[in-house]
Amino acid sequence: MLLVDTADQGAILKAMQFPGVQGFTTNPALMARATGADVLTLEEYIGAARKLCTLSHDIGAIRHLMIQAVGDADDAVRQATLYRDALNAAHDKKLWMKLTPTPASLSCCPALKDMGCATLVTAVFTAAQAYVAMEAGADGVAVYLGRLMRLETDWELQLETIAAIVESAGRTLLLASFPDRQTVEIGLRHSRDITAPPAVLAELLASPLSLEAIKGFDEKVASKR
Repeated sequence: MLLVDTADQGAILKAMQFPGVQGFTTNPALMARATGADVLTLEEYIGAARKLCTLSHDIGAIRHLMIQAVGDADDAVRQATLYRDALNAAHDKKLWMKLTPTPASLSCCPALKDMGCATLVTAVFTAAQAYVAMEAGADGVAVYLGRLMRLETDWELQLETIAAIVESAGRTLLLASFPDRQTVEIGLRHSRDITAPPAVLAELLASPLSLEAIKGFDEKVASKR
């Protein structure tokens, strides 16, 4: 699963033209940036998220949309209801509610599952967090790989353990926080599910060796004209 990490509608529409992109992920920081605000009220945040759901309803290529829940458990369920309404019964769309690794947030998993929403526990940095998320019934976890690599010396062991826990539960490990294509290459050793910002997404097909080979192909064709 390849997703774009942005809340900007124009960026989402452009990203959906990139081969293989199946949807987008957001968080409060991205939502505020997309609206040009430093801070959003809860209702402003929900309003912006509903607009993304309406956009998703009309774009067939968007199969997954991941929106972070904010507030308490009741808020998360209310937000999920509003987002599903904005999707207008588009059954080919999978709405993921992003939760944080806290007891109050994880308590939403059963209610959200009953509503038909998937749950992704985001900002996971430890194996213990991943384990509890799986036991709580979450459908996946998101690891900020770039940040983990910067801040933890044993990041690779941590990631391997998290990946093993998620795989044994048959759930999704989404990797995020990619500063560049090289970090994506590292992440792909552990999961095929990633979300990348638009700038990094555009680099995924880049390779000097490929460019050299393509140039050679073009020259061979040109020489026969």
